[in-house]
Amino acid sequence: MKNIKIIATTDIHGNIFPTNYTSTDNVEPIGLSRIATAIALYRKSNDVLLLDNGDSFQGTPLLTYAHKFKGEQMNPIAQAFNSLKYDYINLGNHDFNYGKESLVKFIKENKAPLLTSNITIDGKAPGQTQIIEKHGKKIALIGVLTQYIPNWERPSHIEDMTFNNAYESLKEEVNRVRDSVDFVIAMYHGGLERDPKTGEPTERLTGENQGYEMSAIEGIDLLITGHQHRSLIETLNGTLITQTTLKGEEFAVIDLNLETGEMHAQIVQSKDFQADPALLEPFQEMNNETQAWLDEVVGVLDGYELKIEDEFDARLNKHPLISLVNQVQMDRSGAQLASTAMFNGTVGFNQNITMRDLVNTYLYPNTIVVKEMSGKALKEMAEFSANYFALTDNGDIYYSPEFDYPKPQHYNYDMIDGVDYTIKVSNPRGSRIIKMTYQGKDVKDDDSFTMSVNNYRAMGGGNFTMVKDAPVVKEIQEDMVETIMEYFIKNNPVKLNHQDNITVIK
Repeated sequence: MKNIKIIATTDIHGNIFPTNYTSTDNVEPIGLSRIATAIALYRKSNDVLLLDNGDSFQGTPLLTYAHKFKGEQMNPIAQAFNSLKYDYINLGNHDFNYGKESLVKFIKENKAPLLTSNITIDGKAPGQTQIIEKHGKKIALIGVLTQYIPNWERPSHIEDMTFNNAYESLKEEVNRVRDSVDFVIAMYHGGLERDPKTGEPTERLTGENQGYEMSAIEGIDLLITGHQHRSLIETLNGTLITQTTLKGEEFAVIDLNLETGEMHAQIVQSKDFQADPALLEPFQEMNNETQAWLDEVVGVLDGYELKIEDEFDARLNKHPLISLVNQVQMDRSGAQLASTAMFNGTVGFNQNITMRDLVNTYLYPNTIVVKEMSGKALKEMAEFSANYFALTDNGDIYYSPEFDYPKPQHYNYDMIDGVDYTIKVSNPRGSRIIKMTYQGKDVKDDDSFTMSVNNYRAMGGGNFTMVKDAPVVKEIQEDMVETIMEYFIKNNPVKLNHQDNITVIK
């Protein structure tokens, strides 16, 4: 019987070791090293096609350390992919976080050909559709990624790049090749914009995710998706669709019978496999260096410990950690106001703050952008953030389900320092901010403020269009982890000016 087994990973986010780096001896059911063991087992008795669907090299302290101190060496994920003999790879939006030079270097270092064809870098597509032959059958492999990247990424990182509509690009490629091949496998670093059962939108239809629409493209046999960190296997419009969660916690295995065309997919948990020491050995020295770097103390909080015990409560009752991050942003930028969100899974700070605390609390290589916000835009921003809250059937305040499904997006609730405001959750959306003052005076529509935000929010990330549309005052091209570190060094011990300025009521 002519069968192949397709193994698809996605959203690895820099996880090679089975650890989340919260401590030196932490062990988690994640990482490429566990998947490596599974790959070796599958290869013993199967013809395996190994694919990765992007967001591979941003997201762990190991990769942060590698980019910061070991940039001339091979990208660790490229090295791991080569060791595992990946056949083809696709790009994801977070692969652009370190800029064009790092991205191009990563592409060149991978022995696996790149499929991504709906973008250009310096006028040329970095990847292209591949047609391979397996047991006398031809298979087309097409790669695209979400075109929404310019709405998030800092402009300097995507200079001389164009991002074409992923749906249109995929449709064009499928139409071009489908009559000359037996099977079409599409890899899309994006997710589903609609509920696969009902077809109802599960988000604003901005074009960030187009997987549901793509399923109707005639000729696609398998659509491997990502980006949303969901765990799903669905068949839509006759197209088999897979997606797995993040950090190498799981992977998809698709059995394809080349004679009958039958396909069966399953999601396999990485916890069922031990880490492969052979994959880890080349990275052990860098990992030890990373752990030592993480344990370096960068500063002390004067009388405070800022640990997060309950993420929702930390948002409902603005946690002092948020005040600290906004305090740092205002100090570095000189802005009157600052806004930040608490990332999913934020741990917080001990009184003695190490690099480990910083990188586990501020997960992304964001920078500061100062925007000129009118009073009207400021209130619109607060209103939009207030959508985070909802009332339960019992009348209690909780977060709105849309911030948890189809993808956890709690990081899209911003908390603004420098103004005082009240959110009344029982009011209709768009009229929940019942009072906002600046230095004791009501904020008026024609008031003007400078506000510090991260570059993700400045570009409209999370659909904060009112922030995107506000004029840029200045940009500070310095990662927030470095900014926070320098603040602690300069102001050690750090005194926190916590303002309980956001009131959320029923």
